[in-house]
Amino acid sequence: MIQIYGAGIAGTYLYHLLSKNGYEVRIYDRRKEPDCRCAWGIVYREAKKLYAEIGLNFDDYVLLKPQYVVANGLWLRNRDIVIFDKKRLLSDLWVDLSAAENPELIVDATGVSRALLPPIREDRVLPTSQCIEEHEVEENIYIQMERTGYAWAFPLGDGRWHIGAGNVDKAKIPVFISKLREKYGFEEKDKTCQCSAKVRLLQPSKCLPFISKNVVGVGEAIGCVSGAGEGNVPSLVSAKILFECIAAGSLSEYESRVLKELEWVEIEQKFVDAMLKNNYISAIRLLPRIIAIENGRTVQHSIRDIRKLINI
Repeated sequence: MIQIYGAGIAGTYLYHLLSKNGYEVRIYDRRKEPDCRCAWGIVYREAKKLYAEIGLNFDDYVLLKPQYVVANGLWLRNRDIVIFDKKRLLSDLWVDLSAAENPELIVDATGVSRALLPPIREDRVLPTSQCIEEHEVEENIYIQMERTGYAWAFPLGDGRWHIGAGNVDKAKIPVFISKLREKYGFEEKDKTCQCSAKVRLLQPSKCLPFISKNVVGVGEAIGCVSGAGEGNVPSLVSAKILFECIAAGSLSEYESRVLKELEWVEIEQKFVDAMLKNNYISAIRLLPRIIAIENGRTVQHSIRDIRKLINI
């Protein structure tokens, strides 16, 4: 028996991979239904391929594909980012939530809380605040970023927008959102949804161990969020790796495989480290690798563009 705790992106995907392949598995979440917090964007080709493995047609959940990502006023052509209905996708993947007694393996898919694995030394968790509003603004992804965090506006279609910010300093979040509103014309309006949350921005190698006794972690619990805040695909990849290790009876290889296959997440988080420490030489040295990664996945940009964005 395998027990998964946490029915988010990683937990639900792992549950359906295991159950589809004949494993006895249960999943539990303290929430009664999925929520509408951040993470509405995802790399389309990767998501479509991964979800096809559990028999889900990802196209059914795509809301739109923005033409541009506009960061600090710099217009970058969008490669493959789509906005998807994360809440509806998770709702369709949720099953009867239950907890088994004495499972052989426990999966910690509890995200930033990392409720079952040992705590992380020198963890880096950023508070976030977000809401949904209606605006008549061109449907691109808008970002206002600084060294310690960024604000965003993601179009959800039909005039709906997901607006929010995350920052090392919680007190600066309203300031970041105000700057975004002023720059891109998002006048504050009545909100249909509003909440706060947290996001872990720490490379996987600093989130070890991934395995402790009979508990193994996936997703954000083990640092599967990129320096740009992308957590959906890395979380799905970690769940797939865990499934493959379980199926092959090679759980001992799980940590090394995650670190190898998500090396790009590691690189981006090292860049965040350098920026937070004002180590601009290290940040500049990482830029060619980051450009190579992102130009093929998310947005088309150059080293000059990134240096302009971060003002170095």
